[in-house]
Amino acid sequence: MKTKKQFTSALFCTLLIASCGEKVTTAPQTSEHNRAPAAEAKPDPRVARRAAPGLTAAQAALRRAQIANVDYRISVTLDDKSDDFSGRVIAETEIARPLQQPLTVDFTSGEVQSVSINGQTIPVQYNGYFITIDADKLKPGSNSIAIDYTHPYSSDGSGLHRFQDPEDGNVYLYTHFEPYKANRFAPLFDQPDLKASYTVDVKAPADWQVVTATREEKVETLADGRKHWHFPASKKFSTYIFPLHAGPFVVWESQAGDIPLRLMARKTLAPDVKPQDWFTFTQQSFAFYQKYFGIDYPFGKYDQLIVPDFTIGAMENVAAVTFNEAYVSRGEKTQAERQKLANVIAHEMAHMWFGDLVTMKWWNGLWLKESFATYMASLALATNSEFDDVWENFYLRSKQSAYLADQLPTTHPIEVAVPNTAEAFSNFDSITYGKGGSVLEQLPHFLGKEAFRQGVSSYLQEFSYGNAELKDFMDHLGKAANKDLEQWTQNWLYEAGVNTVTADYQCSEDKITQLTLQQTAPKEYPALREQKIQLGIYRMQDNIMTRVAAVPVTYNGARTEVKEAKGQPCPQILILNDEDWGYVKTRLDNRSVAQATQHINAIESAFTRLMLWQSLFDSVTDAKMPLSEWIDFALSNADAESNINVIRLIASDLGAASAYLHRFNMPEEQRTKYLQAIERFVWAQLNQSPAGSDAQKTWFGAFTKLAHTDAALSNAAQLLSGELEINGLPIDQDKRWQLIILMNRHLYGDYSKLVEEELAKDNNNRAQNFAISAQAIRPTQEAKKTWIDNILNKRDQYKLSQIRAAAGTIFPAEQLNLYHDLSAQLFAAIPKVSQTKDTLYNKAYATLFPVVCSPNAIVKYSKALEREKELMPALSRVLKNRRQQSQWCTAMNQLQLNLPN
Repeated sequence: MKTKKQFTSALFCTLLIASCGEKVTTAPQTSEHNRAPAAEAKPDPRVARRAAPGLTAAQAALRRAQIANVDYRISVTLDDKSDDFSGRVIAETEIARPLQQPLTVDFTSGEVQSVSINGQTIPVQYNGYFITIDADKLKPGSNSIAIDYTHPYSSDGSGLHRFQDPEDGNVYLYTHFEPYKANRFAPLFDQPDLKASYTVDVKAPADWQVVTATREEKVETLADGRKHWHFPASKKFSTYIFPLHAGPFVVWESQAGDIPLRLMARKTLAPDVKPQDWFTFTQQSFAFYQKYFGIDYPFGKYDQLIVPDFTIGAMENVAAVTFNEAYVSRGEKTQAERQKLANVIAHEMAHMWFGDLVTMKWWNGLWLKESFATYMASLALATNSEFDDVWENFYLRSKQSAYLADQLPTTHPIEVAVPNTAEAFSNFDSITYGKGGSVLEQLPHFLGKEAFRQGVSSYLQEFSYGNAELKDFMDHLGKAANKDLEQWTQNWLYEAGVNTVTADYQCSEDKITQLTLQQTAPKEYPALREQKIQLGIYRMQDNIMTRVAAVPVTYNGARTEVKEAKGQPCPQILILNDEDWGYVKTRLDNRSVAQATQHINAIESAFTRLMLWQSLFDSVTDAKMPLSEWIDFALSNADAESNINVIRLIASDLGAASAYLHRFNMPEEQRTKYLQAIERFVWAQLNQSPAGSDAQKTWFGAFTKLAHTDAALSNAAQLLSGELEINGLPIDQDKRWQLIILMNRHLYGDYSKLVEEELAKDNNNRAQNFAISAQAIRPTQEAKKTWIDNILNKRDQYKLSQIRAAAGTIFPAEQLNLYHDLSAQLFAAIPKVSQTKDTLYNKAYATLFPVVCSPNAIVKYSKALEREKELMPALSRVLKNRRQQSQWCTAMNQLQLNLPN
């Protein structure tokens, strides 16, 4: 008979995102600790632009002072055979004043055939990064700059990306420009505050569909059989969201009110697309946003294209949004996966207003669009969709990633100075998305929901088709709520770090007589903040731990007396951030700790159980609870859980626990005991879950990540061959690849032959990436050396998606011995990788480096970072985080080793 593990408060003192014993300070909120808003870059006419990749804020400011207005006419010729394409850009440009400096036009890695100004051809001055036009060639007022050019198609998912389907040979093209890649498509002034309209015409193969920000007004058939597409001028928007997509797409059509909708996918993927889901989620989001913002959708039509080799989840190109093909499943989606799709659809649509209609002036304002879209997507789904657990999913995904990122050395304020476009890319992270979205989530509670909505609407109305800054947005919110938000803005948006809140209370005759909240801050980031949270008071009633009272409270400073709590029932469990209104770490009092651990499965609120389970594992990663004790608790309590979100969390944490066991320096007998116990538990849950349920699919995913014994691998092999079936669980194509990767990970059976045979019948790009992952994950020196060589020395033979597939699986936790053998080569190659100046490649290479749990291995990270300033930000940030995560892991390992035998 299983018994529920009891924990002492010393072991379980970090519930609800807490870190027990953290060194904190309660420094007053003085200007000494506050960061001033990032100063806007000023144009400096004395500094010539160097021939180098990227654009600096100062260069962008100079050009913005030179140009008063610009609109483009873009003509492009595309085909399905060539390695490059040709085009002509005419920039109708208004020069603001007599130029003191040359004007530069961004254009990376192409060829320029000719440049003419107002009809007069001038000598081409092109250095591979930008075209220079001498000041004396341009006059104040209207000018027409015409440039003829060619450019290679890209294979890394940026610029104009070319993909040839390995199944049927069809070619598909799509653009991805954020933050500074539009100039890899055409010569443009590639910065967000030079908005323009775009008039486009495209020559393309006859069977292709061509998509941009407007619907075509005419399509001509040329003498050679090609089609010539003509598109009318668009409304004004920034270069990074300009779309051009082409290929023989399958097209589905629908409507959202009077907005025409199209969904597109390549032919071989189309059978797996469920267009009704896409259209339903799209229609629901449009219905919510247009009413909420008080502004009709501004761009006429709305296309959504599912594209291959995409390097991110999705991109908010104006009226032609692109989505990663990973959102299409070759089998039935779980509800969580359907909600993830609905969320990304809503996120990208929110950008049509916040980002596309109103755009930040420079990349320091990235949060103005990404944080807002993150929050608004969840609000849209919570308000107008079939999903009733939206905020639980927000807590699991966005907020947890933010809490982790905010404790890493690469954390930064939500609003941060961005000196150049390379740094801009690095800020597409969990602070900008997760923390920014979480901070916005608490504002409606703090200001009032209607005041917040009115502030958002008035901001969008004032700055439509223009650019704005943080101050513009906050001024509108403050005016709508009649509240001075200057200090709030300073503390939340210009300061990094997360605060911790605890409670001290007394009771008499089962009633609260006094309750005080204490707020502390990390030593490195001492700001104390103001926000509104909800206190949940829980008591046992008829064997159910029930919330008997909810007390909203706005706290500020080091201590806040909660007068509203006086007279409320004395809590058995006091939850300090009930329903997750705020962005804050909280710590339970000792009585709540004891009750929570004893009655975790009796707590009526699934959301509260979710937060408790999350916090319990956080206490492990904070090195406050030994990993073995968490495993004992989980294996004794998890099988009673029925809520799918809690099950997803527990399954994920069991996988993480297995990885930590492999990383730890610990007695082999103890490691084996816990690894096998977790494996048996997961296999039992997989077989006991209701047939066809999301829980069953969740436990299958966990099984394929942590199975390792011969018995478990034999079960996996039989599932793959069909000799073994689990009722209600079809082994679809993607699940087959999960099992094949597992076989290769442990060199089980005919693992190599399995890859070859599966590729023979499933040879699309997704399958090829799965096959690469299976090859790279094999625990042999030969496999590792082969793929390290491919990544370092043969990268031109592989697409970025393939490099990422190998790098992401090459060193699982149980293969760290192979990493240690090869780490000298990996670290030695860092300067070479950084010198490529390829941000996406640097980020992919960085994923090779694992979390380690030994001081000697950590030293290698520190040595590599001695010359941090010479490294690409995308690479150095990952190395810094890996070092910190490895230090955390080492502390966890030490706590485990200190346990009595």
